[in-house]
Amino acid sequence: MSKQRTNTLSKSTLIRGLQCQKSLYLYKNAFHQRDKTDKVQQQKFDRGHRVGLLARALFPNGRDLTPPTAFAFDQSIAATQALIGMQIPVLYEATFKHHGVLVALDILVLKDGKWYGYEVKSSFRVTKTYLLDAAIQYNIITKSGLPLEDFSIIHINNEYVKNGDLDIHKLFRITSVKEDVIERQAFITETIENAIQTLSSETIPEVPIGKQCFKPYPCDFQRTCWKNIQESEIFRVGGLNLDEKIDLYLNDKLTLKDIPEEYMERERVKIQTEALKEKGPILKREAFKAFLDKVNYPLYFFDLEAFQPAIPLYENTAPFQNIPFQLSLHYKASETAPMMHYEYICDGKYDPRREFLDTFLRLTEQPGQIVVYNTLMEEGILNQLKALFPERMDDVNERIGRFVDLETPFKMNWYYHPDMQGAYSLKAILPTLVPGAHYEDFEIKDGLEALAVFDELIYETDAAKISYWRTHLLEYCKMDTYGLSQVYAALKRLLSE
Repeated sequence: MSKQRTNTLSKSTLIRGLQCQKSLYLYKNAFHQRDKTDKVQQQKFDRGHRVGLLARALFPNGRDLTPPTAFAFDQSIAATQALIGMQIPVLYEATFKHHGVLVALDILVLKDGKWYGYEVKSSFRVTKTYLLDAAIQYNIITKSGLPLEDFSIIHINNEYVKNGDLDIHKLFRITSVKEDVIERQAFITETIENAIQTLSSETIPEVPIGKQCFKPYPCDFQRTCWKNIQESEIFRVGGLNLDEKIDLYLNDKLTLKDIPEEYMERERVKIQTEALKEKGPILKREAFKAFLDKVNYPLYFFDLEAFQPAIPLYENTAPFQNIPFQLSLHYKASETAPMMHYEYICDGKYDPRREFLDTFLRLTEQPGQIVVYNTLMEEGILNQLKALFPERMDDVNERIGRFVDLETPFKMNWYYHPDMQGAYSLKAILPTLVPGAHYEDFEIKDGLEALAVFDELIYETDAAKISYWRTHLLEYCKMDTYGLSQVYAALKRLLSE
């Protein structure tokens, strides 16, 4: 096994090692086995980078020491020491290395002859993981010879609402964590020694699967470590939570008959295990039929997508607020009438909420129940919009009054197919009722990916990329409402048999 990546540790690799020593070893010695970064994770990286750049304006006119290439840190280290010696008051990405560990600090500030460190995080809270991150930075910087008067985390203020120009002094909060960081110094020294010892071994650490595969971050070696594990029957039972499944697996309880009796008392576990044993669907016909008898044409099948910009873009919006950016509607006047489709997507350059609401209300003017799958998002967005545009409150309330949540009977366990593998999402249910209908070939496969893609499109300047991703966003949302209509039709056929 190659060891070309073991020369230097960083704060991220040390945090990785705290989460799982096996993950650290594989990252340094078998990087090619790492899972591909998905759209959602990449968007989080990009968002963090944007927030970090914006936070620099709190301490303007600094010198940027970002290395010219990904691994060319020697130049940054030398420049950092030189500029500290010259007492340049603000440095971005000041870089330090000690005992084989490399750190780059977001912002280093000189005030009244003393140095202050700042790390930027694109979240509301200062988490335990962020404190460990800061403790590693403090350890390496101070042991490199630079005393720090204070160390703080810059994070987003959850009470900020944009009113006029973006006010970064209100958008961000600065929280001193020096006391917490100092308390962790002995632990950080031990962590570094453990990481060095792990990487000096010739063999991969034996670490069984567990919670550390997902917390505090999803591990990017799951395909390696979980290979064949999810073929075990217990991982196909969604009525068990992940911790319970892992506990059963580690205790060699791998089949349905191994599930403890107390778990079998849960309705969802009972139904799912029954479906797995029967190798076919479980249908509570009378309950489902009573529900669907109340749902009749004309029908709208409705879905929307919303994104959550960390940096507020529009007037009267807060960080991470849900902003609707597209919708899809399939409309069918009767069982034999042709299906009509309507869609909307904004460009993100201006506040889309008024246009979104007007479009939705106009498209649903005619009578007909409005079928959604899980009303939480749709009702939440519409209630937010009626508060923003009170003159449309009656219209919005009238539309919400027509909502039918097709998720309800599935949540009530009135239908379950073993191929759903414990999931109750539309994506899991659709192919079990409509063979061949799925999202596998779509560029965008779920709502989280749609959110991530649009969030990045706001900052994209390449016209070809914008057109490409807008097309795929529309395609994805259209599939959601078409799939919803097909699930409804398939259930009506099934219950009439």
